[in-house]
Amino acid sequence: MWNRFSFKRKIQDYDPYTCPVNADPLRDELYSGDHLIQHAKEIACSYRIDTRKGYDRLLPRLADNEKILLETHELLNIAIEADRRIAPAGEWLLDNFYLIEEQIRTARRHLPEEYSKELPHLANGPLEGFPRVYHIARELIAHSDGRVDTETLFGFINAYQSVSPLLIGELWAIPIMFRLALIENLRRMADIISANRRDRDSAGHWADRMTEVAREDPKNLILVIADMARSDPPLTSAFVAETARQLQGRPGSLVFPLNWIEQRLSEINLTVEQMINAETQAQAADQVSFGNSITSLRLLDAMDWREFVERLSRVEHTLQSDPADEYAAMDFETRDRYRHEVEEIAKKGGFLESDVAQQAVELARESRGRKDKKSRTSHVGYYLTDNGRDALFKALSFHPSLSDTIRRWVHVHLLFPYFCGILVMSLIVTFFGYTRLISGGWFALPLLVLLMVPVSQGVITVINWAITLLRAPDVLPKMDYSKGIPGERRTMVVIPTVLSGPGEVSGLLDSLEIRYLGNQDENLFFALLTDLRNAPVQELPGDAETIDLLADGIADLNRKYRSGKQDTFFLMHRSRTWNAGERVWMGYERKRGILEAFSILLSDKDTHTFSRIVGNREILTSIRYVITLDTDTQLPRDSARKLIGAISHPLNRPVLDPETPVIREGYGIIQPRVALSLSESGISYFASVFGGEQGIDPYTRTVSDVYQDAFHEGSFIGKGIYDLEAFSRSVKGQFPQNLILSHDLLEGCYARTGLVSDVQIFEEYPVSYLADCRRRHRWIRGDWQIAPWLFSSVPDNSPIPQRNPLSLLSQWKIFDNLRRSLVAPATFLFLIIAWTCLYDPLFWTAGIVSLYLVPPLIITGWKMIKKPSEQTWMLHLYDMPRVIEGQLAVPLITLAVLPYEACFSLDAILRSCWRMLISHRNLLEWTTHHEAGRTETSGLTETYRIMWPGPLTGAALLLGMTFGFPSANSAIALLALAWTISPAIAWGISQPLPARAAGLTSGQEHFLRGIARRTWRFFETFVTVEDHYLPPDNYQEQPVPAVAHRTSPTDIGLFLLATLTAYDFGYIPVTELVKRTRETLATLGQLKRFRGHFYNWYDTITLNPLLPRYISTVDSGNLVGSLLVLRQGLNEIPSDPVLSKSCADGLADTLMLLSEVIDTATQKNMGVVPGAVLSKIAE
Repeated sequence: MWNRFSFKRKIQDYDPYTCPVNADPLRDELYSGDHLIQHAKEIACSYRIDTRKGYDRLLPRLADNEKILLETHELLNIAIEADRRIAPAGEWLLDNFYLIEEQIRTARRHLPEEYSKELPHLANGPLEGFPRVYHIARELIAHSDGRVDTETLFGFINAYQSVSPLLIGELWAIPIMFRLALIENLRRMADIISANRRDRDSAGHWADRMTEVAREDPKNLILVIADMARSDPPLTSAFVAETARQLQGRPGSLVFPLNWIEQRLSEINLTVEQMINAETQAQAADQVSFGNSITSLRLLDAMDWREFVERLSRVEHTLQSDPADEYAAMDFETRDRYRHEVEEIAKKGGFLESDVAQQAVELARESRGRKDKKSRTSHVGYYLTDNGRDALFKALSFHPSLSDTIRRWVHVHLLFPYFCGILVMSLIVTFFGYTRLISGGWFALPLLVLLMVPVSQGVITVINWAITLLRAPDVLPKMDYSKGIPGERRTMVVIPTVLSGPGEVSGLLDSLEIRYLGNQDENLFFALLTDLRNAPVQELPGDAETIDLLADGIADLNRKYRSGKQDTFFLMHRSRTWNAGERVWMGYERKRGILEAFSILLSDKDTHTFSRIVGNREILTSIRYVITLDTDTQLPRDSARKLIGAISHPLNRPVLDPETPVIREGYGIIQPRVALSLSESGISYFASVFGGEQGIDPYTRTVSDVYQDAFHEGSFIGKGIYDLEAFSRSVKGQFPQNLILSHDLLEGCYARTGLVSDVQIFEEYPVSYLADCRRRHRWIRGDWQIAPWLFSSVPDNSPIPQRNPLSLLSQWKIFDNLRRSLVAPATFLFLIIAWTCLYDPLFWTAGIVSLYLVPPLIITGWKMIKKPSEQTWMLHLYDMPRVIEGQLAVPLITLAVLPYEACFSLDAILRSCWRMLISHRNLLEWTTHHEAGRTETSGLTETYRIMWPGPLTGAALLLGMTFGFPSANSAIALLALAWTISPAIAWGISQPLPARAAGLTSGQEHFLRGIARRTWRFFETFVTVEDHYLPPDNYQEQPVPAVAHRTSPTDIGLFLLATLTAYDFGYIPVTELVKRTRETLATLGQLKRFRGHFYNWYDTITLNPLLPRYISTVDSGNLVGSLLVLRQGLNEIPSDPVLSKSCADGLADTLMLLSEVIDTATQKNMGVVPGAVLSKIAE
């Protein structure tokens, strides 16, 4: 009898490998704070922990939970459509289902299949095999009824750790495990909601039948009651309460089914009233539990888990005692890296994480006792991530595995395998050519040497790309100066520039101000280091005017942004000096000279070099670091602080070689990643394709820097931060006069450069091909002028050559630049020889083209099969044509302009050699960025005149095909044609790209305008006088229509722009726009604010801020952006015609929607006229 009429819910059997058997909600005895702490300690003692790799039981359960929640959501929607009552917990599920779906997606994304397997799991108890931290989450949720707050969570975990410390990986797993446990709890309550819904539907079914029979044929009611009894309905509290609700109070015979239910309940000592009370209490409990779980899920997204984990981590507390007192001041990413190293060492060696961290601290403390506190060996990170790891392993008696030992040896000695790999692969590829040249005798040897140059380019491209796949990026450690730069780290941002006239002054000052506004700090200063352009005399008319104008502008900026008594902006100007080698008056040694003079000014207080200094000179003596940028370089927000944080880290601080001027450890220069300015990179096809090229380029891009990732040493490209003292000591007096044009690479080799790839600055890129060629011509000349540093002795300021102090890697960088400059000439020359002197020109042509195309094809193929995890295959494949175009366009265009590339490269090489060896003049020939004419506008005819080698060679080859080399026709026809039209190609890709207008079909436009009209209908209806012309946050249609009388700055900004758009679309006249805008702005003036910021939420009826009051910078930014757009839109209205096409379009949209509404009503047989007439009117 009990089984037949039990109101207990039936529980399905679950797979023990995916879920514990008990599926009741996670609702146990509620504990107070102290009781929770005691319970955490008890469960820490009550279970055995297994650290071996386990099985994944969480992902299958998550999938099952998702299925149940989706089914329950669908069931409730069906009930709403049938106009049935929904329990309060069900309403919570409906209202927050979007959040539940988002949390499930987040859980699945953050829970890799192997993740839970690696976590320590319980070895006994109901949750045996589940991760320990998941068990902790469930226990806290069960004893707090799903209500979790930050301090309760912290106290519970901290108490658990006082008995059994958690691993770092477990601490990071806390948010995902609590998310999974809360979803589990929601699923269990969804089971209850679903079961209750079915029981209520069953009760409703029988109540409706009995009511109908009682009304139509009362004598047959007993038969319906018998049918219900035979169906054995579950006499649950939901069934009984719903039946009683529908039948109680009804007259006549409907009392009999209630009597039958009462009789059955009496058999188990229950009454209908008790069941109704039980159902009411259960609904209230479920509502509270469901609401608590939803609130806790929201809290998980809002919590700062970084701070939370660091507060709980025992390893973190140990590392905080770093003897160098540097650890606590580092940024989070660096601290996390240290903790990860502790985690890895402990895992591989079988140590406790806290023991590894403590041993590293002890080694640093011992070193501090022997050396200076500032020594890198006194910092705990030296033993975790740097050269002190071997000492740490020895102290721990840890012996790495053979694979780890080999991997570490390769990591330290990669340069030799790198060189060998390039040489061997180049020889292998060249060998295929040798098999075709073996009968050429002595003539084959020089041809093979010539062939190896383009071969080496393809080989190096592939090897460098492969290294970036195999080696993780070398992320430099950094200090955290987000709250301010310390006084002992004072830094000056300098922009060396050559002044051409007063027209440049305004742009220079504006750019300087923008850099300041994005990087404001009381210990960060900004300066222009200026020279005048070359001249035949020391002073030209207008020079003084330009300098005065610039000086006045700097003074105005200091007055505008004065901080206390100190100046923020500076000007250091040099007068021209006579250069006998260049035979002009110019700035001494150009950029290198002015930076050297500036360093001397800061170090030695020598002000004689600069003829004019604007700004408080007392500040200059306290500068420690210098950030040097080019005129066109943008310094994004807070990037200066990050650069200073990088160069200030103890493991990055420079250590000079005691015997040479070269820095051997740490870095004297930190080079940020340089990307292209978005405003410039898409101006022409050339800029968009070549500007986005990835790989090693020592002058423009460091997106993927093999030197840093493989050898922990980057290349300086003239934009970065340097340690003033170390840089000055390493390069002072090392370079001869009138020789060094490309000084950046050489200075980076002496001062040792580190690439900080997670800090990015932006620069412009030449729009035209010819402008880029002129720039590269100067770079090639500069590269060949530092070729002497490839030899054992090098020149300096003294007449006696000095021993070359550069490392093998630094010399390779110089050699690689020279090799790269020879690729185009060698390729072009080899092709000409192959076509005129060698057998089978098709083979050689295909081989050369393959050297250009195969590397990008390999890279493209890899990108095609290597889909980012966060992207769908559809989006990935949709993006592939653009990727393929970007990869292949560069080599194809390079082949098309090969003759001109070869000629201008040879010209640059021969000029440098002549000037270095014979004339000793014009070695510093250089064109400023402004004078180079980035916006090259040479016409097609002028381009043909400049690029004459291409058409000349192409025409000659086409003639040769016709008369002299008929066998070579198929091999060279395409290239010859491309070379003939290469100027047209170069000119075409340098033209501005046309703006791409969004092309919409008439159907798409019809659809979007319909949405726009409906959107305006929302604002038109709900932004009323009652709400003080403020938009409500939302309108609820189901289950009960309701307006949310609250608003936010984002809502207000959206409404203002919607009003402006409604006018643009012709939905309202200008008078309505002005009225609504004026009323809303007037209301904004009445709202309470905090320091000018609007609060995040306001009641639109009372205009009071809603509790809890807080400020959202995102909302404030959204409102400001909306107001800026609104102002611009209002300013354009006076020029609009009184009657425009938009008025007719707006009326047509309104009639179109009205027609749809009428048609819908007609289909429902409401007896109204179809919308066909209105459709005709709209037409």
